Amino acid sequence: MKISCSTNLLASAGAENLNQAIDIAAELGFDGINIDATNTDFFSVDNFSFLNSAKIVRYAIKNKIEIHSLSVDSLNSNKTKNEIKRLNKTVSVAHALACPLVTFSTSLLDEKENIINQYKKNIEIIKKTSKLAEDFDICFAVEAAVNTVTDDFPKLLQLFVDVDEHNFGVVLNSLSFNKINEKQAENDIDLIDESLLLVKITGEEETIAMNNILNKLSERGDSLYICDCKYTTAENLKKELLNFIKFIKSIKSKK
Repeated sequence: MKISCSTNLLASAGAENLNQAIDIAAELGFDGINIDATNTDFFSVDNFSFLNSAKIVRYAIKNKIEIHSLSVDSLNSNKTKNEIKRLNKTVSVAHALACPLVTFSTSLLDEKENIINQYKKNIEIIKKTSKLAEDFDICFAVEAAVNTVTDDFPKLLQLFVDVDEHNFGVVLNSLSFNKINEKQAENDIDLIDESLLLVKITGEEETIAMNNILNKLSERGDSLYICDCKYTTAENLKKELLNFIKFIKSIKSKK
């Protein structure tokens, strides 16, 4: 089991750059970090310097921290060529950082465009960039998100089938699961099976709501958990992060 922390949370805890994020993650006992490149003030794929990548990787290894995943903005189906270029650049950055996983959501719904056409364009973007990702031994994982082409798990699982690439999978986001019937959620877990690449916990409230589901995932052997900050509010952030680690490890101990 690997427990990771979003750089958004680590920035809230005082980190101003990747090295400081690595320091705090190591101090708290995380196994790794998730670089959230949607916050371009902290980390920008476009402005990334490949000259510094080796130093970052060595610093992470020295502190026994892995860069587990790199998260980027949702796809833009209106700019297919630009999106293919952007995703290819993201893959290159992930490779330079020894990061095995790139995550994103599908494009936002556009009232001016037929949803079927949007869906097909998302598949085109993913398939045309998956070859480079495969060459670099990197996987893609998509998560369900509100107001996107795949806004629930049935749609996400259908996308997994339609993309049909062995280095493509899905993200389980606790916020999404907290919005649907728990029984349905457990059924979806059974359907996800080998496509599940990452579990994202987005706050204490959702974590408690997902207790039974997380136990089921632990029994299945799913291993990568990320604490994401977007929906987490805490007066004492470092204490809350330590509690998060204890919570995930308590699930592991029940196996």
